Amino acid sequence: MTFVDASLPLQKAILAALKADATLQALVGGKIYDTVPPSAEMPYVSFGTFDVQTEDADEYEGSDSFIQIDAWSGGESVVGSVEAKKIGRAIRGALHHANLSLDEDQRLVDLTVDAVRYLRELDGITQHVAITLRARTEPVI
Repeated sequence: MTFVDASLPLQKAILAALKADATLQALVGGKIYDTVPPSAEMPYVSFGTFDVQTEDADEYEGSDSFIQIDAWSGGESVVGSVEAKKIGRAIRGALHHANLSLDEDQRLVDLTVDAVRYLRELDGITQHVAITLRARTEPVI
């Protein structure tokens, strides 16, 4: 059986989809990070955890990946959670059931947004959007 961890091809495809989405770009101005720089200004989007679970089939092993995408908003010029909710909606719109092309001999079977959570951080100002994606992938045979 062949198993290739699809987390890197997924991250590259998700990053490309988010950067290509005009609505999201208008909100975050291209600030989409794998590792957030210390000087990053809100709002921005960052990659969170990736959990990859193997899915056995007759001739290969596919996988289900659970991916967290985080968005951060805040500051005195932001009215409540309005900006965060706009960003969350844009990310969901860009990714839910998106038909993304993967490299490394992987194929995306399905991509869904399982949950969008809007959180207020302890400082009372920063808004955090935690989006959980589920991606089913399989190797291209």
